Amino acid sequence: MFHDVSGQLNEMCGELPQARTLPKIELVAARLHDAWMTDKRNTGLYSQLSWLGEELMVPYEQLSQSGRNLHRDTVHAVRGHS
Repeated sequence: MFHDVSGQLNEMCGELPQARTLPKIELVAARLHDAWMTDKRNTGLYSQLSWLGEELMVPYEQLSQSGRNLHRDTVHAVRGHS
């Protein structure tokens, strides 16, 4: 299932201009988070804590900046390698 998420991320990153404006990074990071949660729920996982103890299985808007950075960093990493 992660392969599907990775493919979706590559598609979403392909939509981003080289300038990588913050709002578009946020949109892709939020979509990535939604896909990640769906993948986790499909495997029966309904709770996931970060290394700081933050619950990550919440809507993107409810994540702390640290939680959001996990997905932003993934978007930047994939975008840099696509």
